[in-house]
Amino acid sequence: MSLSKYQEVLDFWFKESSSKDHWAKNDEYDQKIRDRFLVDVEKAIKNEYDDWQDEAKSSLALIILLDQFSRNLFRNDPKSYSQDTKARLLVTEGVDRQYLDELETSEKFFYLLPLIHSEDLQDHIYLHQLGEVFLKNNPNYEHIKKSWNDHTVVIKKFGRYPHRNEILNRKSTPEEIEFLKGPNSSW
Repeated sequence: MSLSKYQEVLDFWFKESSSKDHWAKNDEYDQKIRDRFLVDVEKAIKNEYDDWQDEAKSSLALIILLDQFSRNLFRNDPKSYSQDTKARLLVTEGVDRQYLDELETSEKFFYLLPLIHSEDLQDHIYLHQLGEVFLKNNPNYEHIKKSWNDHTVVIKKFGRYPHRNEILNRKSTPEEIEFLKGPNSSW
């Protein structure tokens, strides 16, 4: 395992990037990730970084590559969601290995994030349970819970995220089309 490589991912995400960088759609920031980490994302996709699963911090870096960077690198492309299953498996394995006990509060949030990206309601339920245990001391927890609840309401109503339909070549229902016209209908 390359300590310097996974630490580079963590330093970029937690030290060099702002919260605004994490959530805003920004071509310049996406390009920064592409320039520095595209090769690493490709290696992670090819399972070349699977040894990163063996420790909490490196597992977090792998989740960031697969769950976060893939969304920046492949925005509006089905590839942006192609690693979601693997990222969710990393979360459940890491929880079983008690990795969350070794992470800082902000790191725990991003460790758990693949569960809210899931279109499986059981993942959302699990996330809310984990949040109550591991994130309740986060000063932004009430805001986080509200955001997670908003996501979960969409999954309960539609069984999927309608804003992904066009990207994933799925046919939207009339109810989904109407929903997408409103505010806060995509993330």
